[in-house]
This record gives sequence, C-alpha cells and structure tokens, in this order.
Amino acid sequence: MSDRMCRGQTARLNEPATAEATLPERHNASPTVPSPVGEGWPQGGVRSLWLPSPAHGGGAGGGGSTNMDNMEDDDEHRWPDDLLDAAAVRAWIAAVLPGTREVAGPLYVHQAKEWGVTASFAASNDAGVREVIFKAGLLRLFADAPRIAALLTRVCPNAVPQLLAWEPHGEGSWSLFATFEGQSIEELENQQALQQMARTLAHIQATVAALPQEERAPLPRLALRLLPRLYETVLREVRERSLAYWADEGRELAEQFNLPADILAQMERFQPHIAAWTDELVAGSWPESLDHVDLHAGNAILRSDGGILIYDWEEANLSCPFFSLDRLLDDARDLESLESSESPDESQAQPTATPGGIPYTPAERALRDAYLAALPWGTPASRERAFDLALCLAPIKTAYESVILAETLGWEEGSPHLIAWALGRALPRWRALSPQAAGG
Repeated sequence: MSDRMCRGQTARLNEPATAEATLPERHNASPTVPSPVGEGWPQGGVRSLWLPSPAHGGGAGGGGSTNMDNMEDDDEHRWPDDLLDAAAVRAWIAAVLPGTREVAGPLYVHQAKEWGVTASFAASNDAGVREVIFKAGLLRLFADAPRIAALLTRVCPNAVPQLLAWEPHGEGSWSLFATFEGQSIEELENQQALQQMARTLAHIQATVAALPQEERAPLPRLALRLLPRLYETVLREVRERSLAYWADEGRELAEQFNLPADILAQMERFQPHIAAWTDELVAGSWPESLDHVDLHAGNAILRSDGGILIYDWEEANLSCPFFSLDRLLDDARDLESLESSESPDESQAQPTATPGGIPYTPAERALRDAYLAALPWGTPASRERAFDLALCLAPIKTAYESVILAETLGWEEGSPHLIAWALGRALPRWRALSPQAAGG
C-alpha cells in the first residue's frame, strides 16, 4: 500500500450517511462538458518529474522511518487495460486540446493504482509535439481533485502545475496537465530547499484562505471540529480489526512503530485530550485552507528561475492548513540524520522541546519556523502552539482516511499498516503534550 490516502470521503465507516456523519463536507455539482483551463499550449519545458510519491515515516516526536512503497504492486507502471481504454483517453486529449491533430501514448505510466492512473502522452499540433500528463481519478473520493487544480492554476500559477482541461468521468474525473521542468527537492538533499518549499506552501495556503467564500465553496472540505469523531472511527477500527492483525501476522509492524501492548487502552485514555486539543485549535479561529495531504520532498521541484513548484494535490482538501507540514518534517529530520552521521557531534540532531510542547530536532524546528514565519496569521507564539496541536491531530486524519480508502476498495484486513504508521508518530506527540495521560 502506498502513502496515497484519500481525502474527500463521503461517509464514516460502517455508519449511515446522516447529515452529521457525512465527512468531509463536499460540493457535488459537476460540469457535464470538458472544462478547458486557458487556451493554447503550455509554455516552458516538456519533461517533468511527475512520479509516484515515496512515503516517509517518523516526524517531530514520531517513530522511525519506513518506505511504504515496499507494499506497492510491481506492475504500477503498466497501463491498466482493465481500468482505462487508452484509445478513449487519446481521443479525449485530442478533443480538449484546441488544434490537436494526433495523440500518441501512453509514453510512460507514472503510476497505475486501483484508485488512479497517471501517464504521459504526446499531443501534436501545427506547432509540433508536446508531452502532456493525463490523470484519471477512478474513485468518487477523488472526483473533486480537478476543482482544486483549477483554482490553484488560476491563483498560484507559478507554484503549481498548469491544469489544461478536465471533466467528470464515471464516479471520478479525467484531468490533463502541462509538463514542467526542474530539479526534485528530494534529489537536492538541502535543508534550505526544504524551507523554501515550506514557505511556498505557506504562500499558497495564505492565498487560498484569502479568497472569497464562494470561490472556496466547491472544494472538498474536512472541518477541523470533526476530528474527535474521526478518532472514534479509528478507535473502532483498531478494536475490531487492527489489534488482531498486529498480534498475529502484523507483529513486526507493531514492533517497527513501537506500538505498546496496551495501545487500545492508551488511545482511550487520550480520547478526552484529542477533544480538548481540537476545541483549542478551533477556538483559535485559524483560517481554513488547503491541506496538501502528501507534502514531501518528492512532490516539489526547484525551477530554473529559483522558484518552487509543488504538485500532487489530488487528495488535498480544505481543513487545518498546519496539517500539511507533518510529513515534510520527516524529510528535514532524515536529511539531518544523514548529515549528523557524517559529523563528529551527533548530539546536534537530538530533539528538544519547550515546556508543554512537542520536541523538534534543530532541522525540524528550522523548517517549522520558516513555514510559520511566512504565514500572515496570529502571533509567533500562537502559531507555534497551534502547530503543536495540529501535529497531534494530523495522524488521526491520516488514519481515518486510510480506513475509508480500505473500505471503499474492499480490503478485508482494513488498513493496519497506515494506522500503525500514524499511531507510531502520534503517541510520542500526545505524551509530550499530556504526560499525565501517558502515565495512565
């Protein structure tokens, strides 16, 4: 299983879809014709780094790293004939790109999953041949992804991929993007590049948050106030399915993420604290903006003009913006660990915390500070407190979404891998903010 998890589910697992149980809130209206975004051909280069995103474990106060890609299908780079008709895709690309005479491909399948396909095609017109990126969202969970891409193309055109066209297709959607050029932030292995990436995210989030409500209304949304209810779903999933898996064939998984034998009891002890942290974060009246969901160094490039472009927004939704930095902190810490292993003073990378706060390594703290300083909201102290609270709640959102995706795809064992990963990073943070709960 990869770390591509759903944002935008429509009902809680095993519960009726009542008005209160619909999570998150979504806009269901869809256009019935292809929706071109701008006219003509994309400007700039024709090659991109639009590749499947690797997963990262750990994080501020979290457990160790793991590469969730080890769980992925080896056939993910083959065109899925059982899911998509390549000829129909070529015909659609030709129809939505003005002046196109011929479409060839797929040239390369970047990723093929049960829930989505990304592939390169070549489109020819009188000006020549251009590569374009086709994305198919095959599940209802991701049907609104093009709405986010369309809005970001309009308001942050230099910081995100350019959406060329999209339309609803079945329960999901088809989208077409221009390619882009640059060097992967992951390949740069540079803390300053990670910090620039965080500042770019902050700029995007501040821009979206400042838009009129009617412009944000069509986007998928998961209200922050619902986090305690999401936690109830995760608790039930752990109780009914994950515990048995971790005690048997998933024993090594539980050990890898340092899950205690009394994990369920600990989760229950922290339940009132989850509610209190949610209430405190809601009371801060922080602007709602896009949570990227899968922000890591493999999902951004450094352009030739020095700017950062962030991609793979398919699972994003309107929620607490601070959630987005959770995984990027892993990249800062992992790079710091690599650097410290080559230094005689390995103690420099040890995490420290202010009283009542989450511990951060120096690199994690520098990344957090770069991000928070770029946001125009609140005071520095209030932003830091809100960020700590958000890091305690973000893994709950991740675990919940993995439950919903597993249910949607009919995975009998559920999602014990992602839940273990999420709890492994959450528990140290919860203990740091409420040590009395950790003690029982």
